[in-house]
Amino acid sequence: MTGPVSFQGTKIMSFTDTTVLATAWLSQPAMGQIPARTLLVGAATLHVRHRFQAFSFTLEAHSTAVTDNPADTLVWLADDLAGRPTRLLVWQAETILVPSLIAAAETARDGLAGAKLLRELERAFTGEVEDVAMSYGGSKAKSFDAVAHAHDLQFVAMTRVELNDAHRTSHHGAICEHLAARVKATWRLWLQRKPEDTALVTATAAWLATPEAQVRL
Repeated sequence: MTGPVSFQGTKIMSFTDTTVLATAWLSQPAMGQIPARTLLVGAATLHVRHRFQAFSFTLEAHSTAVTDNPADTLVWLADDLAGRPTRLLVWQAETILVPSLIAAAETARDGLAGAKLLRELERAFTGEVEDVAMSYGGSKAKSFDAVAHAHDLQFVAMTRVELNDAHRTSHHGAICEHLAARVKATWRLWLQRKPEDTALVTATAAWLATPEAQVRL
């Protein structure tokens, strides 16, 4: 977390505390008596708060590899969301994010961890939710990387094969850096639709130039 970024003499528009969420998941096919499962193998959040005429940014990420408890990221995300978002920013909520999270929770071997995540997701999604992809509609909205590239925003591409390999080889850094870049780019795509909020734009640029804008593993 970086220290608050303030701007004396600059009028800051009304701001709602916001959380940006990105996740990575894998489908595990049924094997014999073991049913098919959806594994939540990574998640990242960017929490943006406004207090006393200053903005603060907190970037966090977590990943679970094949040698870890498969419920680790489920529990981490539930704890991270608990009591947090007033406004939630996501990408492709209805078609990708929400179905994969529900599937991961409902098929988790650890039923308590799955229930905990479902409870926090229900609370988070009953608040203010914005699907950033809706502002970048059409066929381009189907590819986050294409939209980020078109708007000259940094992203870390990761194919499904690469994600599976990172999960299999315990390459936590690759998963977390992919998701951290994604939440930052999602935030900036949302921010591009609000050019009038100059204080927030300036605060974001100042934060991105600090070491705190890089995920800590």
